[in-house]
Amino acid sequence: MQALEKKQDLAAQKPARRIGKAQREERILGYLFVLPVVIVILVLVYYPLAKGFSMSLHSLNFAMGPSDHFVGFKNYLHVIQDPDTIATAIHTLGYLAVAIFVELVGGLVFALTLNSHFRGRGIVLALTILPWALPGIVSGVLWSRIFHPDNGVLNNVLYRLGIIQDYQLWFSKPLYSIFFIGLVFVWSSLPLTILTLLAGLQTIPSELYDASAVDGAGPVYQFRFITLPLLRPALAVALTIGTVNALGIFDQIYVLNGTALGTRSITLQIYLMTFAQLRFGEGTALAFWLTLVTLAFSVGYIRSLRSARG
Repeated sequence: MQALEKKQDLAAQKPARRIGKAQREERILGYLFVLPVVIVILVLVYYPLAKGFSMSLHSLNFAMGPSDHFVGFKNYLHVIQDPDTIATAIHTLGYLAVAIFVELVGGLVFALTLNSHFRGRGIVLALTILPWALPGIVSGVLWSRIFHPDNGVLNNVLYRLGIIQDYQLWFSKPLYSIFFIGLVFVWSSLPLTILTLLAGLQTIPSELYDASAVDGAGPVYQFRFITLPLLRPALAVALTIGTVNALGIFDQIYVLNGTALGTRSITLQIYLMTFAQLRFGEGTALAFWLTLVTLAFSVGYIRSLRSARG
């Protein structure tokens, strides 16, 4: 009897062992599939990040000769006290304000329009995405022909219409330059905001609008109490992406107005400080400052979204 029970126990343990072995093999196989991705992330992301942070803690000013001694956070304190850094930070905030305002307002208007069904909607959507597909350098070159002071399209059209009496230098004043460059940046980044908000609109159940219409709610009431509250996650994503992109604006500035201090952004200042002035330690320190500011904006958007939900 005991021998029979032992045989039954062994027979019952065999399937359990097979299942356990299969689970272990499946787990190992999963690790093997994930391992190449982990290696790529470590090599291409975390190693450069650690190397850059180490550089920011050393002098590394090759313009003054080879020097590589540890200075701690001295570079971080020096770059935020630099007048050029302060000026470029103000310019960057100007680009950010123009980008966020125009992208959210314009993106919401376009998304609401594209969310409705009309003839030629697919063509309009394709044309909307086109500027986003162009590299920043290409869009900057295209718009440089429009803003050209001698034979630009904008000057030519306004002069023929009698709006201006003389051809204008559109980038002669820093305030106007930041506004115009910000609009060029928005032209290339607005499609992503439109697609993000359009995806958010399409997740809102149409039954909510039908039920509110039965109760006598108009379009304004529906937009205020249905569309906006349910669109908050998409708005948070659009804000985060728009902020990250605006804080990293570079191509359009470089093509339209070069490295002029009056329109220089933080990323352009990092480029000049690191590769033109060979101040690698301070340049990487400024890059990490920009990373922290970007992270602060992103966390702020997420926390505001959660508090709005609560």
